[in-house]
Amino acid sequence: MGTIVSRDMAEKFLKFSIDDGTGCVTCIMWLNQLTSPYFSRFDSSTILLNSRIARRQARDIRIGAVARVRGRVGLYRGVMQIRATNVVIERDPNTEILHWLECVRLGRSCYRIQS
Repeated sequence: MGTIVSRDMAEKFLKFSIDDGTGCVTCIMWLNQLTSPYFSRFDSSTILLNSRIARRQARDIRIGAVARVRGRVGLYRGVMQIRATNVVIERDPNTEILHWLECVRLGRSCYRIQS
């Protein structure tokens, strides 16, 4: 979760960066489900639905918006990026604060290393 700080729309993908307060990470959302051979192995109705969802989400991604991004983390040309499969634009301004509070709670309860 973080703030969208850059956005670059191309024909086949949307590339954007999200800043979570600790740093920025590049995200890529593919928009070429209908023409890419990679997606041809999926059911055509699934491809059509995923294409519509991706295009709708891409329209909502704007600089300054707070968003929650889900996807696969990987390297591209030696740089970490997220291949986004789902992006939710948060409407409530308190969402990011609540996210950080949950991170602190998890750090204290679940992720605490016993010495």
